[in-house]
Amino acid sequence: MILRGLTRILAGAVALSWLTALGTAAPVKPGAESAAPAIQYTVYDRVTDENTVAMRTRLTEAVADRLVDKQDADAIIKFYADRAYAMAWVEGGKLTDRAKAAVEWIKQADTDGLNPNDYQLPWEKIGTYFTASPAALARADLLLSQAIVDYARDAYSGRLDPASVSKNFGYDVRRLAAGDILGLVSASSDPAATLDAYNPPQQEYKALREALAEARQRAGVDSRPEVPDGPLIKAGMHDPRVVTIRQRLDMSADVAEPDLYDEDVVAAVKDFQKSARLRADGIVGKNTLAAMNRGPEDHVEMIIANMERWRWMPRYLGNFYVRVNVPNFNLDVYKDGQIVHSTPIIVGKVTNQTPIFSDEMESIVVNPVWNVPASIARNEMLPRLRAGSGLSGYRVYANIRGRFRAVNPGSINWRTVNMSKIQIKQPPGSRNALGTVKFLFPNKYSVYLHDTPSKSLFANDTRAFSHGCMRVKDPWDFAASLLAYYHDIDVDKLRKMVGSGERWVKLDHKIPVHVTYFTAWVDDSGKLQVRNDIYGHDKRVLSALGLT
Repeated sequence: MILRGLTRILAGAVALSWLTALGTAAPVKPGAESAAPAIQYTVYDRVTDENTVAMRTRLTEAVADRLVDKQDADAIIKFYADRAYAMAWVEGGKLTDRAKAAVEWIKQADTDGLNPNDYQLPWEKIGTYFTASPAALARADLLLSQAIVDYARDAYSGRLDPASVSKNFGYDVRRLAAGDILGLVSASSDPAATLDAYNPPQQEYKALREALAEARQRAGVDSRPEVPDGPLIKAGMHDPRVVTIRQRLDMSADVAEPDLYDEDVVAAVKDFQKSARLRADGIVGKNTLAAMNRGPEDHVEMIIANMERWRWMPRYLGNFYVRVNVPNFNLDVYKDGQIVHSTPIIVGKVTNQTPIFSDEMESIVVNPVWNVPASIARNEMLPRLRAGSGLSGYRVYANIRGRFRAVNPGSINWRTVNMSKIQIKQPPGSRNALGTVKFLFPNKYSVYLHDTPSKSLFANDTRAFSHGCMRVKDPWDFAASLLAYYHDIDVDKLRKMVGSGERWVKLDHKIPVHVTYFTAWVDDSGKLQVRNDIYGHDKRVLSALGLT
């Protein structure tokens, strides 16, 4: 016994001597791939047990051994240093129950549209069937710490940089600090719930999570027959394919005339057409058949792309806010989580895409002047002017000795003019491209919401016609919904301003505006709604995620 005790003392002394020497060793050359941040030791450090020795050793080798990412090494070392290098997830020679719960949660990351293979996890039964060495336990502890950091970041702000997907995404994604994540999760009595909380908190996101699970489940068991091709099916017609249509739409065929295209089936087909973004005329043609025959597996990747974009959104949208959904060509006003106003909108063309970002509405302008963007003046107006067309209803300003002054358009040689010295404006009036009112939320894209004199375009199902701004079908109803909670001004006062010069009304309280791009969501009835990927953002997201 005395000999065993002396042996342990000597071993401890040797380890302490080795660690002290390690702490004073020459630094590794900066920039070396295998280099890890140096661990500083002081005379107050004490070797308490072999697990501590193992953890310190592993930390010096963690980057080279690919246990932690180099960018997180400093934070992870500090996390362990703050706990005197005690293991965070191991007790009694094996993973704690809390650690196992974290492992199990990360292993099912696919339920949130993430990839479990992105996270290097320890074997959850380490030390259960045979004694694990301190070095193996330290390795497992570090693996789990890095996996927790990686999962939390992906769940919180997504796997992609929005700007890498498209320059028209204007989100500033926050990258969480590794130390903050580890501190929070390690102190939690329920690590799985804490990890889950890093996902978007909005109910719409949670509904998509459920829709993803249902789509995956149905993908492998959907045995509904396809509806054969054939002539158009219209209300009142008999066609054997109506029986199959009933099956595709989960309707009972136990009726007197199951092949009759009656009112009930027509109504169900119209609902389906609306959800598939088709003309809801109740006529079953080739487009309706193609959409109807698509299996639920077609939506799995689309849902994942939309879940990724939810992670780029602000965590808190506001109690009262405006939300635009570009692929759905609509605008909603939300109050306390409920939609209080909706209106159709027109969005940017594929060549002039409406940007996706969040900002705050600061003012409303009645009788707006349209300052024609330089790109429109140069690319669209100038060719027409050179072809001999006039500028009826517009005013031209030229930079003369450093100041823009009104000039006669006829005095300008449009074939040789330097357009950087020209400004074109459209004064208020019935023909003004902005209509009678616009809603400003200053942003780097210079886009806004506004009225339009071209109301006929709202008759189209697909409404991508603008140069990037969003045209509102019912601007005064929209204004009324915004001003319903203001006591100093209402929509009637705004209307009385129409007809005079440009009038600016500054809002006392800024209103959050979220311009979004969601091609899949779950409606109030629990049904998955899908829309066309008009700008190709889904395709680019999925390609970047390796899911095409």
